[in-house]
Amino acid sequence: MSPGGGLSLKIFEVAAKIVLDEFLLEAKVKTVGALDDNLNNQEYNYLTVITGLATPWRQANPLKPIRYKEAYLKMEDIYLVYPVDPEVQLKIKLMPRVEQGIFYLGQFAIQGNLSMGQEMSLGGAVDALTKRFLALTDISI
Repeated sequence: MSPGGGLSLKIFEVAAKIVLDEFLLEAKVKTVGALDDNLNNQEYNYLTVITGLATPWRQANPLKPIRYKEAYLKMEDIYLVYPVDPEVQLKIKLMPRVEQGIFYLGQFAIQGNLSMGQEMSLGGAVDALTKRFLALTDISI
């Protein structure tokens, strides 16, 4: 507790790459507590990002890369959040076993190792895990 009698939230800024349908976003994510806990908190409908650079995926897109100070992304529009800092990556909670899979999201095929429980199959893990964001390692898009 703070001396004034209220709760003090720990807000962090985590450098990340974020995959959206039309843009690759490089920005700092503002997170309350650990990144994975913040992303999977069902009370948050959006993600706050600062000092961003949005680059279109397609060369035919008439927009050039866009820089901005702050933005709010709807959670449902985010396909992937990749924390750039290895120390932040190590803090993400992983389950005891991994299984390689290919996940199709929008126009993307994401290959990676899904972190899951010891006795789960890949299909069972995707169906059973109730998190909004699943932990993948060693990914390629």
